Amino acid sequence: MSTDLPRSMPVATPGQLTRLREALAGCGAFLTAGRQADPLPVLQDLASDWLRAEAVEIIVPAGSSLLEPGEPERICGPVLIGRRVIGRIEARRSWPFDADDRALLQPLGQLVGAALEHTMLQGQIEQYAHAARTHEATLDQLLAFGRAVVQGASDPQALALEIAREVPAMVGGERASVLLLPPECPEQPLLALSNGHTASPERAREVAEHGLAGMVLRERAPLIIDETDTDRRWLGLKHGRGDAPTRCAMAVPLLWGTRAMGALTVTTTHSRRFNPAQLNLLELVACHVALAIQAANLQQRIVATATHLNALACDLEAALEGARAGDRTALATLDGLVARLRAERAALCAALSA
Repeated sequence: MSTDLPRSMPVATPGQLTRLREALAGCGAFLTAGRQADPLPVLQDLASDWLRAEAVEIIVPAGSSLLEPGEPERICGPVLIGRRVIGRIEARRSWPFDADDRALLQPLGQLVGAALEHTMLQGQIEQYAHAARTHEATLDQLLAFGRAVVQGASDPQALALEIAREVPAMVGGERASVLLLPPECPEQPLLALSNGHTASPERAREVAEHGLAGMVLRERAPLIIDETDTDRRWLGLKHGRGDAPTRCAMAVPLLWGTRAMGALTVTTTHSRRFNPAQLNLLELVACHVALAIQAANLQQRIVATATHLNALACDLEAALEGARAGDRTALATLDGLVARLRAERAALCAALSA
């Protein structure tokens, strides 16, 4: 039986076999390079060894340059992920490239593509992991915030100051303000700031009428301003000399049923810092805030009503003593007290149904 190879089958030369062994031995180095944050420098060095070139450049994306320059001392090949071309390899040396060099270009481009794909996938995994950690931290913050709100101050102004101080860190902001419209006197708004102070009544009215908080209140919709310098909807607030100016802001309304209670605004000193996900989170926080403010308003109303009812009880006892003693004016006093009780009942029902 003859052991001769068919004439149609190509026979590799010793030099080709040597290069093939070298190429196979270096495959692992390409995949190892893909674990790095920037694998291109290492991949270019490895490609230089493969092609025995003096200079190799890996260009991603490929651009519009031709892959075949027509120069014997320069060759080009595609970088591939599957069948998709994502870049190109350009190699140069002082002597011409041969057919063996060109034959190595295709597997070289596939190896480089596999390494780059590994890097991209690793980056995506890290992003997903970071997002998961961020979401976990956000849930922890929301839980802590919910507990603080439940156990928070019963006075609306003190609660607003606490909210303005706690909210910025939850949504990636630096400063915050809470605009409140007191139910008994909405034309005299309160503006609580994250520095622990409240703005002047004049400034609070200006923000309610012309500022971002007033706008989201009227439109009852959240809003982001990416660049406060060029957006006329932003009403600047004077800060201290050492404070950096606001560059980006977002605000959401505080709603309870059909009633607008105020607005929550968060700002940063960097442009284009907020995104829709952060705005959604701020809107979720605003739901907790609206509930807390409603509870504080009712608590304040209950305390005021209890004080008023105690005074009315004292007046009733005095009027009854006068009536028993024969004082005719005591009856008129009793009628007036009854009218005051009915008015108090109507006001309390209105506050509860608001």
